[in-house]
Amino acid sequence: MGLIVQGNVVKVDHENKEWLKTTPYGNPTKENIDGLIVYSLFKRLLASRKSRRIHRDKIPGDNCPIIYALKGKDNLTTDITSIKKLHVSYETIVNVFQASEPNGYDFVISMPSSHNISRIIGRRLANTFTAFHSHDFLRKLTIEEAFNLLDRADISVDEHKSLSYRLRKQRQENGFQGSFSLKGIPVQFRTEFPPLCLNNVKAIQVQPQRILLVDDLLATGTTLNTAYNLVQQMFPQAIIHGASLISSSTK
Repeated sequence: MGLIVQGNVVKVDHENKEWLKTTPYGNPTKENIDGLIVYSLFKRLLASRKSRRIHRDKIPGDNCPIIYALKGKDNLTTDITSIKKLHVSYETIVNVFQASEPNGYDFVISMPSSHNISRIIGRRLANTFTAFHSHDFLRKLTIEEAFNLLDRADISVDEHKSLSYRLRKQRQENGFQGSFSLKGIPVQFRTEFPPLCLNNVKAIQVQPQRILLVDDLLATGTTLNTAYNLVQQMFPQAIIHGASLISSSTK
């Protein structure tokens, strides 16, 4: 019920107990992230010491090689057979998820991303629950907006210089209007930069009662919690849950 990493190729091997629970058994998981209930379709596992030795302590794909392979990041890739195996498990897991929430959802929001995985999963879950789906209700902060937030942050001069340097590196790569990334920002300063803001709010003509926020990978939960706070301000009476394709790391 796991993955194997052979060179740069990530393959699904149900007999291997590494990286991910790839069978329906033990999936989905349910976590409470600062008050937000989050369902994860596939449970992520910490790599064993053996795997760490094999990969010389550098865990490919931040301990989630399959999501990096699907995104084509870190030079990782996968094959069609592995994708089909995950899809078979996905169908059963989603049925369990649906049974866990018999009241369903009427609005599904995918988290904005440069990759389309959260959009695809969001659209499929919207079909499962017969819900309206939006991939642009929220958007990422721009680097220019991050600079503006930095100028208003209550931090020291040295801290401002350090963060400004990190933002300038992002600007060089993506331009002022490029999407801001929390990666590279020290954890203690991430509260200064909310990663998301409201975008296409006019797309919703009704008041949804049950909302599902969808992301591809659950790490710290910052993105989903930011989305939760924004969406709750718009729809204070709604019940809001989260969902991710892959859970946070667990032993």
